[in-house]
Amino acid sequence: MRTVFLGAVISVLLIVGCQQKKASESAGVKQWQAACLKNRAETDSLFKYADWSPIPPEERASFTHLNYFKYDPSWRLILTLHRYPHPDSITIMGTKSGDLRPALRYGYFEFERDGKKCKLEVIKILPHGKYRDTHLFLGFWDETSGKETYPGGRYIDLQKLPNGKYLVDFNYAYNPYCAYSHRYSCAIPPMENRLPVAVRAGEKKYENH
Repeated sequence: MRTVFLGAVISVLLIVGCQQKKASESAGVKQWQAACLKNRAETDSLFKYADWSPIPPEERASFTHLNYFKYDPSWRLILTLHRYPHPDSITIMGTKSGDLRPALRYGYFEFERDGKKCKLEVIKILPHGKYRDTHLFLGFWDETSGKETYPGGRYIDLQKLPNGKYLVDFNYAYNPYCAYSHRYSCAIPPMENRLPVAVRAGEKKYENH
């Protein structure tokens, strides 16, 4: 009798624990989604009203918002950046002739999606010309490129976490400025960064360009 009672108690505790875990995960997803939607709203507002907006002036009056995929928490990844011990010096080309940017092949991310292995090269852009800063660059193409998304690829800003890993959230994937106007020259992602899957997360292509 006691064994049956203990078994029932354990079952109840397991069910409660699972429910609490699901509730916690659900709350986390809602927070991530809310933060992403807030970021999109702020970007839309800046693109319409800011003096530096990449949207051509003649299009801003009719501009309301960029086009986005629905938020998908499965594309929020926490990944290890595998550093190259001896980074190769490379040149990243821009979309305009003569735009050459010195860089280092810094490291790479690996993950699996839909049963396929995916690898993304991370590039460190070095100071050049009037640009004196150094930054990590992650640009990519996927199966939506040229169809639902900008054919020149999209970018993701990397966020390093306290544990040393990186948050790579494809829901924040965005178009380079040359997706909106031909007056810009944008870094072209490495040829290796062509993902064999469709990333239906982040920004879609800008229909007016």
